[in-house]
Amino acid sequence: MHTFGFARHTSRPFAKPKECNLCERTSDSMKDWKQILYDIYAPEVGSIWAAPNGIWTNSFASNKSETDFHPSVVGKVSSCRISCQIVPGTSKDYRKGSCVFKVQLNTTDPACPLSYFLIDLWMTFSKSDLLTLKQGWNGVDNLNVVQLKAFKQQVKFCKGIDV
Repeated sequence: MHTFGFARHTSRPFAKPKECNLCERTSDSMKDWKQILYDIYAPEVGSIWAAPNGIWTNSFASNKSETDFHPSVVGKVSSCRISCQIVPGTSKDYRKGSCVFKVQLNTTDPACPLSYFLIDLWMTFSKSDLLTLKQGWNGVDNLNVVQLKAFKQQVKFCKGIDV
């Protein structure tokens, strides 16, 4: 039989594939499944976190107690997914302009105060440190679809980048 330069297939057609030995591995040789999930997790742009004033390395909340909290929102996630940019938030309307994202986080609660996120004061924060913070503010863990679109547009106006 002529093979025309191709290797001849020697296995039987429809042969049963070799069994994977994944199930036979002991748990000692596998990484902890929680650690695997942690390693692949990255916070989403628009996720909201309660951040203590003491974490800020910029001028934000410098006159406040380090143990008091402000909301923060993830503004950008690094390509390596081990760090992100977080944007500090406040309930004070003391700054104007394209670098302030103004939003009512909990749209179902009319008593929920407005939050002002100061995009120009965002700072790099590690994923591992972020995950030690409590997620959510005023009963909301993430910006909704409409809020997220507006937030991304505000970041584009302020920083000139797409997130």
